[in-house]
Amino acid sequence: MFFEAALRAGSFSAAASELYVSQAAVSKRVKQLETWLDADLFERGARSLALTEAGAQLADPVSMALDYLQGALHQVRSPTSSTVRIAANSAVAVFWLFKRLRSFALSPASCPVETIIKDDPRELLTDANDIAIIYADKVPQGWVGQMLMEEKLAPVASPEGAKRFLDDAESMSLLDYHRHAPDWINWEIWAQREKQGALHGVHKTMCQNYSHSIGRALEGKGVALASCSLLEDELASGQLVMLVDVPMRTGKGYFLVWRDQKEDQTEVSDLVSHLSES
Repeated sequence: MFFEAALRAGSFSAAASELYVSQAAVSKRVKQLETWLDADLFERGARSLALTEAGAQLADPVSMALDYLQGALHQVRSPTSSTVRIAANSAVAVFWLFKRLRSFALSPASCPVETIIKDDPRELLTDANDIAIIYADKVPQGWVGQMLMEEKLAPVASPEGAKRFLDDAESMSLLDYHRHAPDWINWEIWAQREKQGALHGVHKTMCQNYSHSIGRALEGKGVALASCSLLEDELASGQLVMLVDVPMRTGKGYFLVWRDQKEDQTEVSDLVSHLSES
């Protein structure tokens, strides 16, 4: 090993740095090998290491032997899993993705996962991400995937907030926030589609983002325009109630998409399968 390192590095000092030992230790080990072989391997007088005839005869076999050993060690050693990068907007991450990543982490298929949370849709479909959950009407070009859930929108409030709204609509506010994409549905578009209803004319309160609007609705501080598919748990538990009988279908949905890779990507496939079945 010391002979091969010195040969490859070009000097005893460079080999010493690579092997984390002193230069004297490298020189001593090479000298011990030369004594055992009864032959000099390097010409000591040269400014840089130069092989003797004996050293040249030994160089290729030693390099081949070490390469063979390294390959054998890599085959025996348990492979480490690569990190899978999955991207989603903050609403999907908070209300849908994180709880499913937890169950994936506890499953036999678990692997390192890095989550990328971006509300700008353009930052979800990048080459750096292996998987993305996007709001769209179809799978984008260059990706493969499937719809996870159809979007169904409805105004929601806490049970106490819903009662207060029914008693006096003006005592409540519509919880709104700035959209990051023009195709997202807001209260203005809702009002255009729903020509009549108690929500018309109710004043708005701006929130920091979608998650903040849902949080305020859970606290009874207003009415949020909610994606029912993302809030299945909150609706099923009664923490939130819909203020309409039938939610609005927008024709869009949340798609699980991933790169169409030719090479084997077991970790990506395992995470896709887990999320698809959740």
